[in-house]
Amino acid sequence: MDKHLEQLSLEQEFSHKLFADAVQNLSHQEAQELSIQLHKQMLYKDNLYKVLLLEQGKDLVDALFSENNN
Repeated sequence: MDKHLEQLSLEQEFSHKLFADAVQNLSHQEAQELSIQLHKQMLYKDNLYKVLLLEQGKDLVDALFSENNN
């Protein structure tokens, strides 16, 4: 994996630290519920990436093979 994808910005590091600190204060039940919510959000994000990549792919195909590019 590209090492840039594994690095967080300073703002992201700060946000992660705040989140990690907040999670330490959760009950077991709250932690489970949060985990389930985060997983669902990750799946939504996956769907968004798929749609964006498909749209980008369609735009690329259109640009390469449209009749205006004779």
